[in-house]
Amino acid sequence: MPAISQAFRCFDEVARRGSVRKAAETLHLTAAAVNQQVLNLEAQVGTPLFDRLPRGMQLTAAGEIMIAAVRRSQRDYDNALTQVEDMRALRRGHVNIGVSHSTAESLLPQVVQSVQRSHPGITFSVRSGNGESLLRGVANGEIDVAYCLRRTPPPGVEEVRAHPQQLGVVMAPGHPLHTPARLLRLRDCLDHPLVMMSPDMELRSLLERIDPRLARAGRPLVETSSVPMVRRLVAGSQAVSFLLPDNVVEDVDAGRLVWVALEDAAARLFSGIYQRSGYTTSVAMGLLLGALEAEVNAIHQRFDRQAPPPLQGFAT
Repeated sequence: MPAISQAFRCFDEVARRGSVRKAAETLHLTAAAVNQQVLNLEAQVGTPLFDRLPRGMQLTAAGEIMIAAVRRSQRDYDNALTQVEDMRALRRGHVNIGVSHSTAESLLPQVVQSVQRSHPGITFSVRSGNGESLLRGVANGEIDVAYCLRRTPPPGVEEVRAHPQQLGVVMAPGHPLHTPARLLRLRDCLDHPLVMMSPDMELRSLLERIDPRLARAGRPLVETSSVPMVRRLVAGSQAVSFLLPDNVVEDVDAGRLVWVALEDAAARLFSGIYQRSGYTTSVAMGLLLGALEAEVNAIHQRFDRQAPPPLQGFAT
């Protein structure tokens, strides 16, 4: 593997050989060139990295710190080069991922198409379900990676990445609740007709934890487990619902719906990426997760201007 820099290469070899002359022989350089590289690095650091002793070059305390950092950087660099080469050489691969029903319907298709444009030989298996069933599938080895709202994973499963999510109010354009600069809480919506996710759906239980009055507000106008149905019913009525940006981005872009972030602190959520503990992500899966992260970040950048700022001291 190529060295991350000539100075690092010379410094590392002198540390290994204990001699500028021996390092120069190994590197096929002149001793003067190796010595100058070491002197240049010491000048950058601002302190000697070697004690020059009659028996050879010995690392100082600062040199011990620097050599550990240099070797760690070289390992990271080598690993990155290997991954890039694997990506360039990738012709075939398979991705086995689990996501929520709404993510499978609205977000993941664009992500899959993005990967397939650059790597048409990659195939996909996509399972949809609630977060509990997805993590159970990861634990059982039925799926490799799951993307769902954050939760405590079961034994043998770990969260490897998290993305912020903001729950918001969804309504038709021109709805009375959509007033510029007005901050909305869940309680502000309870006097309007509600189209809600079914009681067994995760978003419903999250909303009832945000404001228990929702559970006492009586039966909603419509209850459904279908996010597409929620979007369509809200777009054609004065009802409101509560969804994540990922669920409504196409309708908001088309002007069919308006999304306004909820100000309630508990409406600030996270989605996590989960895999088996010790699982090594394949190159194909890495490509998909990179494309997923890029798509999620792009959506959230467009919606963040509508989200309330974090509370001071609020841990996220």
